[in-house]
Amino acid sequence: MKKGSGVRRFGAGIAAVLMAVTGMVVSGGSASAATDLCVKMVPHHVGSNVIMVPASSGNSLTCLIGRGLVANYKIVVQFQVTMVKCYGGLRLASPYRDEFIRDLDTDGSFGPRTEAALEAVQTYIGAGVDGSYGPNTRDRMKFRDNLDRSCYAYRS
Repeated sequence: MKKGSGVRRFGAGIAAVLMAVTGMVVSGGSASAATDLCVKMVPHHVGSNVIMVPASSGNSLTCLIGRGLVANYKIVVQFQVTMVKCYGGLRLASPYRDEFIRDLDTDGSFGPRTEAALEAVQTYIGAGVDGSYGPNTRDRMKFRDNLDRSCYAYRS
């Protein structure tokens, strides 16, 4: 073992604990910017319609969901249901191309299939494909309305 590698692992472990406790991660775009994790769905008006959009605990619509970026299982279930409802006819990204988003388990686990579903959505909507939900995906994605009847594009 190299000298100092235990200290680096300890530091990485502390950072992971702090992110889990605070619900914040540092975004890749700016070293000083921190983006909260999405924890709930909140209403957002789009013309005469109201869609349900992921939000942070402070109701900010700029938040993150992804593998390792999950605040609670409820937000993942709601996000999975949104993808099933709004993008059910799409096939998941590789290696699950033989499966459709409509068949995605809405189990609250942001595992490899949910990530592949989101990657398929990101490809379809022309967002950067990284398997994580954030502002770039939000701005192009459709969301369920508050009555769960239709899907509408997000417009800020």
